[in-house]
Amino acid sequence: MQSNFANMPNFPLRFVFLLGVSLSAINLNAQNAIAPPIDAAQSFEQQVIVGVDSSTIAMEPRMKRYLEMMDSLDAATMKSHGYRIQIFSGAGPNARKMALEKQSDFLKLFNQERAYTKWNYPNWVVRLGDFRTHLEALEFHHEIRQIYPASFIVKDEITVE
Repeated sequence: MQSNFANMPNFPLRFVFLLGVSLSAINLNAQNAIAPPIDAAQSFEQQVIVGVDSSTIAMEPRMKRYLEMMDSLDAATMKSHGYRIQIFSGAGPNARKMALEKQSDFLKLFNQERAYTKWNYPNWVVRLGDFRTHLEALEFHHEIRQIYPASFIVKDEITVE
């Protein structure tokens, strides 16, 4: 009489084998669904080499354009803390007109420097320059002190280039 034990080992082995084959097929299918591998030569053609300080970074052209766009936006709105020289402050109905006249007079004398007219409640003010350090502002202040004796150095947000 044959026992059922003789047929038993075949069933678990077949089941384990079929389970292993089906799981590996699912695993292979999942790897192919993400993205096909890129050939090394094709990958190099799509990348741009960018030098950053002493290192280089390989990136796709779209990423390089994105980073350049972000840098240009940052440069356009880049503000930093620094110093300016205030030469005028006034309130009243004619204060804006007087501030613009002071700014214009200054730019006629020093056309290389920057001058800013802004509303600083409750006054219109005219401020000069974009100085990173107090010493830079002090040097320029010594140049214009004879023309604008009431001028003084103030901390302000400066435009960084």
